[in-house]
Amino acid sequence: MFPKRHQMEDRSNVNPDYDINTSTYDWSVRVFRQIKKLLKVRITLHGSPEIIDHGHIFLFNHFARFETFIPQYLMYEARKVYCCSVASAEFFEQEDSVLAGFLRDVGVIPNNYPRLLPWLAEQILLGRKVVIFPEGGMVKDRRVLDHRGRYSIYSRVSMDRRKHHTGAAVLAIGLEIFKMAVRRAEHQGDLKRISAWAEAIGLESRETLLTAAHQPTIVVPANITFYPIRVNEHILSSGAELLSRGLSRRAAEEILIEGNILLRNTDMDIQFGHPVIASARWHHWETWLAKWVVPRIAAIDDVFAVTRRPADARERLLAGRLRQRAQIIRNKYMREMYQAVTVNLSHLASTLIMDRARRNRIEIDRTQFFRSLYLAIKHTQVLPHVHLHRSLQNPDDYRDLLEGEHSGLHELLETAKASGLIEIHPGHYRLLPKLLQEHEFDEIRIENVIAVYANEVEPMSGIMDAVKRAVSAEKKVGDRELANLRFDDEVRSWRWDLRHQAKNTPDLGGHPITAGVTPRPFFLKARSHNGGGIILIHELLASPAELRGFGQHLADLGFHALGIRLKGHGTSPYDLKDRRWEDWLDSLRRGYDIMKSYGSRIYIVGAGVGGLLALQLASEQPERLAGIAAVSPPFKFSASGPMAPLLRSTSILIRWMARRTGRPFVERTPEYPQYAYREVPLRSLYELRRLAHEVEEHLSDVQCPVLLAQADRDPILAPESSRTIYKALGSKNKILRSIHADRHNILVEDIGGIRDIVIRFLTRDAPAG
Repeated sequence: MFPKRHQMEDRSNVNPDYDINTSTYDWSVRVFRQIKKLLKVRITLHGSPEIIDHGHIFLFNHFARFETFIPQYLMYEARKVYCCSVASAEFFEQEDSVLAGFLRDVGVIPNNYPRLLPWLAEQILLGRKVVIFPEGGMVKDRRVLDHRGRYSIYSRVSMDRRKHHTGAAVLAIGLEIFKMAVRRAEHQGDLKRISAWAEAIGLESRETLLTAAHQPTIVVPANITFYPIRVNEHILSSGAELLSRGLSRRAAEEILIEGNILLRNTDMDIQFGHPVIASARWHHWETWLAKWVVPRIAAIDDVFAVTRRPADARERLLAGRLRQRAQIIRNKYMREMYQAVTVNLSHLASTLIMDRARRNRIEIDRTQFFRSLYLAIKHTQVLPHVHLHRSLQNPDDYRDLLEGEHSGLHELLETAKASGLIEIHPGHYRLLPKLLQEHEFDEIRIENVIAVYANEVEPMSGIMDAVKRAVSAEKKVGDRELANLRFDDEVRSWRWDLRHQAKNTPDLGGHPITAGVTPRPFFLKARSHNGGGIILIHELLASPAELRGFGQHLADLGFHALGIRLKGHGTSPYDLKDRRWEDWLDSLRRGYDIMKSYGSRIYIVGAGVGGLLALQLASEQPERLAGIAAVSPPFKFSASGPMAPLLRSTSILIRWMARRTGRPFVERTPEYPQYAYREVPLRSLYELRRLAHEVEEHLSDVQCPVLLAQADRDPILAPESSRTIYKALGSKNKILRSIHADRHNILVEDIGGIRDIVIRFLTRDAPAG
């Protein structure tokens, strides 16, 4: 039997100092909230906050000293829950110190506390969360796999590699066994025992304990990823050097790395991994052993005493099996933790560099390197269950790789150069032997940041596979394959903008776009291609959806049809209000680059502002441009139109609205509300005028065939709008058509047979299909 001191002992007053002081906790959160505003680190907790509600034990990896305070703060901010955590006993050596008292008040307990696991289990039953760093210390090198591919980390204490701690798994298993005891007492109708347990724990009622006993114990692994990791000096490191010339290497390294994280723009992404249920997949005989010991549990401490000092053969058998079960659970949650890395470009670049170095391929062609990284991103994007940093989700942040540019990658390579890891030459990079050298644990973050990045994603086999596939594909990827990837970027760009605006757009009092008509860009490829490619550009405030039907008809006629999305469209008016006309033109240029791989003759068909953009691009005289059709281009505006006052004075209105707290929009009723925004950003009207002025200056440079069409009673444009453009065009092959209609966007519903007019223009020189 268990010692008498464990039987039905009242623990409500045992070590009362170790309890959360909610007032101090709340005050600490408010203080940290203010401090966070001063820091340059952007902290993001990803995933559904509901996982915080269901989880009990939360595990985090450990790379920087200050991050041990972050999870508790974020979980409180998200769900107003209190968290307990474990800290080194050295912080509690002077029990009456201010620091020790503060730590106790905010739920921190020393790792040598005799009742550590029972106390944490009680806190969970009280509804609190437990935060644990199972690596047991900072893993500066991010190296968690040994040469056999098994999980292990470097221990500064033993000066060797060791397995990760199993404390969190033991806690979860012990709590499960105690819950078994509660359920058994409930089944036997022993409510007195349940009430005694509830009182000893500090619960308000036995019903609360019974509710907890019927819930599985859930361990939630999470990963904290920093990007970028900088090793250059900052104000803290400079100041420390001035104050103490004798600063230890370890202290100097920590000030340098972690000061850069806090004081320079750094992303701190926290991803939850798949939860681990402690009682899942127990063998029937394990359950039998646990149930055998359950009747002998008088207090929660008795559960954890089994593993420390088993009393008989069956307890010894159970203790041994529980240790094995703890290792199984430990391996599971550590695997989940390391799979939850937020993968960024430096991970991919560093993995590529280290792989080349290990293969003794010491020179990398610059163009091939950048193209390989682009392809590695595209391969990584389709990997299941991989968390991508925003720089790999938003094509605006990485598409320049194909042009040999990327500011973040440049910073990494310059850091590697300064650390003596690579040499940068005009056309190639040379890898240096230092890349493969071993470094002291407290030096590697400074000496070899490339290895640190590569180590962090090494447990994710899919990342290495994606990089290797990219390197192999780079040598044989064709223009059309790249074009398809670029179109995929256009779709991803729309999705990214849509998600971003969904999070950050205030309520407009209605939907910015109508559900059911997707504004997604489209690329319709002809089954029997006639050699031509057509780019379709939608109207201001609208989306590619308004021209998709026309695009399908063109594809049926033998043309490849690409419907591009102008930046700021198909998402929210708040997105559009921050875009310039140059952003819209860049969207068209990207579409043109895509179509160049598919069409020997390229045409552009633009509705409204799309027509102006087509004219502007035509003035640059890009190769293979066979002609443009500009339908209702907004060049001269009607004096009596609904937008006339705004179009005449948008620059003044923009400056006035900037000083106001109101929204910089005006309401309007669109001709086709299923495609268009219902509110007009004043900034967009201003950009429209800027674009018209720019086009006017370059009309004489347009040399390709041009079709201009406009409704004779256009409610927005002046009757002479298209005629003015026609006269100024430099093209010798130009057509002006007037359509009998009182609508502006006549292309959408094929008013006045405008689509046939456009098709005849497009097919006048096309070979028979």
